[in-house]
Amino acid sequence: MESYLAAEISASAVAGNLALLRGLLAPGVKLCAVVKADCYGHGLALLLDTLQAGADCLAVATPQEAIDLRGLGYGGAILMFFSACALADGQERLDALAELISRNVTLTVASGRELDVVAETAAKVAAQAVVHVKIDSGMGRSGVPADSAGPLIRQARRQRGVKLEGIYTHLATADEADKSYAREQLKLFLAAVEAGGGRDGLVIHAANSAATIDLSDARLDMVRPGIAVYGYQPSDDMHHRLPLRPALRLTARLMQIKDLPAGSRCGYGLTHTFTRPSRVGLVPVGYADGYFRRLSNRATMRVAGYDAPVRGRVSMDQVIIDLTDAPSAAIGDEVEIISPDPSAPHSVANLARQAGTIPYEITCRLGKRLRATLTR
Repeated sequence: MESYLAAEISASAVAGNLALLRGLLAPGVKLCAVVKADCYGHGLALLLDTLQAGADCLAVATPQEAIDLRGLGYGGAILMFFSACALADGQERLDALAELISRNVTLTVASGRELDVVAETAAKVAAQAVVHVKIDSGMGRSGVPADSAGPLIRQARRQRGVKLEGIYTHLATADEADKSYAREQLKLFLAAVEAGGGRDGLVIHAANSAATIDLSDARLDMVRPGIAVYGYQPSDDMHHRLPLRPALRLTARLMQIKDLPAGSRCGYGLTHTFTRPSRVGLVPVGYADGYFRRLSNRATMRVAGYDAPVRGRVSMDQVIIDLTDAPSAAIGDEVEIISPDPSAPHSVANLARQAGTIPYEITCRLGKRLRATLTR
């Protein structure tokens, strides 16, 4: 049985976005497309061929994401962001690391202890472990502190059974208008690289989507765009805006229509009162599907050529929309819940603004009940 919700994922949009990002890069700079969280909710299995064609390598967050990517038949380089020791302890951790090393997944290390564990595991599986050292240059999240990164980099260079392939950091404010802190991070990062013996022979990388687009100094040897690959601007504060194409369109069908007299109220808590005789429709989507409850009485959906306002609170599985000004709308008509048009009131970016969040969260929260198909 088909799902009530239908997601159309545009391969041509993703391919075009990759080409736009590639066009920013100097010759020889690699593009590593970030595919964590099931391609930010867009569907890794659907998009893998497109991503392989447009990116030099792919990046994931978790061990399971890396294993799943190999399971889909991807044979290229995979960078795993999570620490090599972000796994269960003891034998379970060693078994998981052994599988990652055997499947040629590039690991992130941020301490000497992690490096020792990786080397020990590599010896047991008689394979070389490929690693990147992660440096915390001022975000305060993962990575070895920049001022103590030199010894770890030098250890990784000489560690038996380990190949140090790259060094990277992550920028905390690259999507803000003021780039001064991002540039300071970049300065600290490059100093740490030099303290570890320099960048010759290594892949040095720092740029997320925002820095790839807006901070040319951060492009270095490789960039790691994520949200931009799928067509969404990293923030509203960017100095440059690539003409990215959103890849997602989400629809459902009107499953009920009814007439309500003036003064009627609707939804949990009866938060909306109709001031005129109104015609309302019921759409089978809710917060269980990732449609934010904060969109209650704020968002719109497009049906029969009209932007129909959401009325009342978003329920777990259902949303009420006002069809009074869309008299031709009928049961079974398509309702566009999310539009791929960035200017539409129900685009990912505008829904994020209405919900007080960011596009990343809108797409990543899409639930398992939708049916996704690839369009060209």
